Amino acid sequence: MREHGLCGEYERGPAEVLALGQVYRAREAVLGLCEELSARLEEDAPNAVFELWQGPHWSADGHYHAYVPKFGHFEAGCDAEGVPRVGVNDLIQRLSNDPGAPLGDWMASEGADVLGVAVLAVVGEYRAQHSFGS
Repeated sequence: MREHGLCGEYERGPAEVLALGQVYRAREAVLGLCEELSARLEEDAPNAVFELWQGPHWSADGHYHAYVPKFGHFEAGCDAEGVPRVGVNDLIQRLSNDPGAPLGDWMASEGADVLGVAVLAVVGEYRAQHSFGS
């Protein structure tokens, strides 16, 4: 936490320990920090559910990562609020791999992974149950 200057949402200095359900922020961070932190969290806390993102930089999307032990890792571009977005070009390419397959079949298999359906459902449920504003 200290190494990357991550502070709790209402703290002034770097956090000393990681607390469950807490939001951490870094005012400024090097590009790619999100990937490094995601890999370290998965390795050091493999049973933890987490989401993290790095905001957009100039015209480039931000980068979103979420992890749920049972379902694995989901990664996508994102906006400044960490809302994931999947690129249309990527969707077209993946859907074109099997143009005869019904969309429902694709969504029940590869599409669910591409769109992070299971991971985002767990993260969204946790966020709703532990809303940071209440």
